[in-house]
Order: sequence, then C-alpha cells, then structure tokens
Amino acid sequence: MRVAFVAPFFGARAAGGAEAECRKTALRLAAAGVQVEIFTTCALDLHHEWNVRFHRAGSRVEDGLAVRRFPAEGRELGSFNALNARLMAGRRLSPREETGFMAMHVNSLDLCRALADARRAYDWICFIPYLFGTTVFGSRVCPDNAILIPCLHDEGYAHMRIVADTFRRARRVVFHTRAEQELAARLYGLPAERSLLVGEGIDTDFTADGDRFRRKYGIPGPFLFYAGRKDETKNVPLLLRYFLAFRRRNFVDLRLVLAGPGGVAVPRTEKGAIVDLGYVPEQDKRDAHAAALAFCQPSLNESFSIVIMESWLCGVPCLVHAGCAVTREHAARSGGGLYFGSFAEFDKCVAYLLANPGIARRMGAAGRRYVRANYAWDRIVERYRTEVFATSSPAADPP
Repeated sequence: MRVAFVAPFFGARAAGGAEAECRKTALRLAAAGVQVEIFTTCALDLHHEWNVRFHRAGSRVEDGLAVRRFPAEGRELGSFNALNARLMAGRRLSPREETGFMAMHVNSLDLCRALADARRAYDWICFIPYLFGTTVFGSRVCPDNAILIPCLHDEGYAHMRIVADTFRRARRVVFHTRAEQELAARLYGLPAERSLLVGEGIDTDFTADGDRFRRKYGIPGPFLFYAGRKDETKNVPLLLRYFLAFRRRNFVDLRLVLAGPGGVAVPRTEKGAIVDLGYVPEQDKRDAHAAALAFCQPSLNESFSIVIMESWLCGVPCLVHAGCAVTREHAARSGGGLYFGSFAEFDKCVAYLLANPGIARRMGAAGRRYVRANYAWDRIVERYRTEVFATSSPAADPP
C-alpha cells in the first residue's frame, strides 16, 4: 500500500501537536510496512515566517521517509491579520474573503500541482490538520482518495464555509475523540460511513523519575504542572489567576510549575510560588509529570492533548477545563482526572487532590490503563491499516 501525508510543516524541529502526530504516525506506519511519502512546505513551523525557506525545496529522505518540500506562498500581512482577527472574534467572512484567507494561510501552489500530477500513484492521501491552505486546496485535487485528519476545535476557523466544504469533500475523516467527532457532525452533517473514530498514537514505553526532577530543579513540596505553549490560546492566564487565588484563599505551600514556550507574563510571587522553566528536555518534562500532584490542562481548544496522556502514563491525575469537551471526555471516560468550570470548582478540585493522595494515585493509575488500552501505537497502526486504509466502506465504531 502506498500512502501520502500532506502537512503545512514537517520535521523533527516543527513545533506543534498536529506536526508531531503526522511525523510519528508516518514513521510508525512505515515501520509496519506501509509505503509512506510526505508532501509539505519549506517552512519550519507556525511560529516562524511561512514564506522563509527554512528547508531546501525538493525531494529527499528524512528519517527513512521520502519527503517532498515546496515553497509556501507569500502573504500580505496586514490583510491576513485583519481577516484572522475577525475569525478569532467569531465574525463571518465572505466567500471571497475565506478563499483569500486560506490562500495565505500556509498554502503552496507548487505542492497542489504536484499532488494533482501524482494523486493516482497513492492509495490514500492524508491531510492534517484542517485549517491550512495545504489541506483546503490540496484535498480538492484528489477527492476520491483524500483522508482528512482535522484536529478539529470549536473555533472561528471551524465555522468557515470553505472548511465545511473541505470536510464534506473528503472521502474519509479521522477523529481523535468522540467529542471531536460529534462537533464535526453538528457543524458539517457528516454521514457516519465517512466518519472514523480512531484516536492518536502515544509513546507508552518510557520511564520517568520525579525525585530526579526535584533534585535537578530544586523544587520541594507539592506542585501543579503545566507543559505546552504559555499563551492566551491555551488559557494559561486563567490558570495563573486561579492558582494564585487558591494560594491566597487556602494558605497552602503549593507551587505551579510551567514548562514550554510562550509570551504570557508570569507574575512575581512570594517564595517562588510560580516556577517558569521555559523549554526543558523531553526527559525532564516526563520527570516533572511524575513529580507533580496533578497536571493541569486549562485549554478550551484541544482535539486530543498528548500532554494529558503523558501525565497519566506517569501515574499522575489531570485537572482539565470543563469547557473543553475533548479533555472533559478523557477525564470522565478514564476516571483519571477532575474538571472545573469556575474558580470555586478549581479550588475544590485542588484541595481534594491535596487532601487525598491515595485517591490521586488511583486516578493516575486509571488514566494509565486508559491510555494503554486505547492509544498505544500497535492499536492505532492496526486501525489505520484495517479501517482508515480499508478498500471497503470504513467502520464507524469507536475504539
């Protein structure tokens, strides 16, 4: 079987959950005997200028995968930012404005032309994620064998007509969670036979040492942990406010440890209550998970959340925002976490975990079982091979 993956960015240095998923899924499928090729741009990732050629255009082998890179189109920054601001505010664009926006949102005409020429050479062509020009325009040249892996959030982009058209044109759509699948059904009316609930693969074979983390970074006592982008889109300012309010109200020597990039201002606090580590190596992040009282994921826009799965694999419970259907579903299905929709609920959840360490450990263990049962790579690869890439109508049953 020959399969292509199409993504706006690709590579070990490309930051972002969808980029990591694309690369790991492609590598795992290739290791299982699927012939995999990658179509992508020369850009590094979403956080760097898109029309700057970080990678050289052309074809080469990267980590054993055939990768074809194409220059991304330029963009008129003022026009793009104005349209983007309207979308982020929940306002509608005209059809012409939507097309113009997607033409600037990481798009490559050369990539689309190459796909059109080569589309019959592949059994399936997978597009990830949904909100970029490489997916919207690329999938239009190969509707008969296009598979969409959307990483869908309930955000302004998801309500665009051009996005709805992309979902409806795709031969199959692959979802990570039931909540994501149900959102797409509400927005686009997808028929069940084209909608597959598959999940996302997680690396489960790793070790973590909480004591090692405490020794290296000098952090005593209980702490909540957050890892990821520290910005408004991840709702980190809310986490900071709630955490400081919890400390003031309860007089507890609890810390909040942050890891990852981002520009949110971290307030100065007494006794180092908030510790911002910035970027840390992957092993240090896993060790931090293992040392934490709980991992807190305040984001409202998640289609899966790998960091929650990593926390559970370390045996640590999670605290998530009730306003995110995906992470709330994970917590409820697994029994591995709690969720909050207000400061009062956040306060009660953290206090409960502090007062009940045995229950917290059992919640973390339940989360670990949930991850291994549903998202271990052997299970995900098998679902891709037998269902996503099936020649007959795909099954609609969840994992």
